[in-house]
Amino acid sequence: MLKLRVLTPDTIIVDEIVDSLSIPTTTGVITVLDKHIPIVSTIKAGELMVRKGKAGIGYAVYKGLVNVRPHRKGLTEVVVLLERGERVDELDHKRAEEALERARKMREEKDDDVDFGVFEGLVEKELNRVKIARKYKR
Repeated sequence: MLKLRVLTPDTIIVDEIVDSLSIPTTTGVITVLDKHIPIVSTIKAGELMVRKGKAGIGYAVYKGLVNVRPHRKGLTEVVVLLERGERVDELDHKRAEEALERARKMREEKDDDVDFGVFEGLVEKELNRVKIARKYKR
């Protein structure tokens, strides 16, 4: 069992005991199980999958850090700090598409003084939301 906490600057997304989770890191997707070795890694845009029993809950995540370490009560503790994260059943496909289009327009209409990387980050974040919303579209 894992003691999982997933946090953004605004809220606590997950704070519970789970069986496993899969995390998109900059070196590939890792799956964390009980008794996992301690690690610290950076998270890239993608889908974080939390499994509890046979059920799996997906989250669209964007940039962050993960810390896996032994917990004082014998559990493996996983702390995920995210710039942004949303449960897939809360993603609105239409709003995600509109936000992606706005980000692309902002990138095209930018002033020369504005950092191009800011707009690339916006596009990457919204593209990730659209991709995951499409995957779970009902």
